[in-house]
Amino acid sequence: MENILSQVGKYRHAVKHWWLMLLLGIVLFLLGLVVFGYPGATYVALSGVFGLVILLSGILQLFLGAYGAENAGRGWMIAGGIIELVLGFILMFHPAISAMTLPYFLGFWLLFRGFSLIGLAGDIRAMKVPGMGWTLLTAIMLIIIAFIILIHPLKYGEDAVVAWVGASFLVAGVSMMAFSMQLRNLRKHIS
Repeated sequence: MENILSQVGKYRHAVKHWWLMLLLGIVLFLLGLVVFGYPGATYVALSGVFGLVILLSGILQLFLGAYGAENAGRGWMIAGGIIELVLGFILMFHPAISAMTLPYFLGFWLLFRGFSLIGLAGDIRAMKVPGMGWTLLTAIMLIIIAFIILIHPLKYGEDAVVAWVGASFLVAGVSMMAFSMQLRNLRKHIS
């Protein structure tokens, strides 16, 4: 029981602000729909949008890490937030560079997100909260998509990258929304 309480304390701030993760998931999902709805959007504009999303994700990570409990993995959240902030600024303010490197940024960002979700799935299992399987499944899907992008970044051209970006936004959005619901359920479970 003490182990469960220490795990809950680790994510106390994230549980309290579960709706922030839900909002980011909705934004990611809607961006995925926009990418598929307007495939003629330019590749450079897509890298700017992707940069903005990563920037917002970094701000959220820093917020959750800054207000997390002492010695409870908050350093990793802050480090991840800083990395996402730097990547977001690079993608937003250097469109020529980001257009060339978008598949690599996308692949490594999805890989980072996938491995983070695997860690969270383990924590959810340790706390005996239902839904660990969905978190693990979305993590595996993100990792598979990341490896496909990193192995063949430009093999199929810009259209394929746009399609992968749209699919990635959809999967990442769904996984963040699902995780936010798990945090909401955890909040009810704690109460």
